[in-house]
Amino acid sequence: METLDMIKSRKAIRHYTGQISDEQLQTLILAANAGPVGMGTYTDYRLTAIQDPKILSQMNGIYDASTVLVISVQDPGKMEYVSAGAIAQNIELAAENEGIGSNFNMASIASIPSGVIPDGFDPVFAVTLGLTDQHFAPRTIPNDRIKTNIVK
Repeated sequence: METLDMIKSRKAIRHYTGQISDEQLQTLILAANAGPVGMGTYTDYRLTAIQDPKILSQMNGIYDASTVLVISVQDPGKMEYVSAGAIAQNIELAAENEGIGSNFNMASIASIPSGVIPDGFDPVFAVTLGLTDQHFAPRTIPNDRIKTNIVK
């Protein structure tokens, strides 16, 4: 899919029909690793792919997703939150490109059971993932949805 069409097709999926494959998960992890991280401090970040139904059942607001990919950071500040958001955007766009449903999800972070995230890391962003029957198609997005000032 062309990049701009893919961006215009992105939507939050809240209905999942099945589990993604291990190969699809690896594609999404690669997309996350291609994300920009402030000052190149990749060692300060961790990805945790949660697919265990017992753990998922303890998490709130995940829309019965079969996978939740969590981005965690050591000692997060503004730069780390921005970087985590960029990583999450890469995951979402790669998921869409693969026909996988996804949704940005920060509401579930507080309900991640203890011991799931590596010690010393704080979860800052999550993406719910799974197969979906939703169709991705470019939509019309108004150019003034976000008011813009142009300074020349």
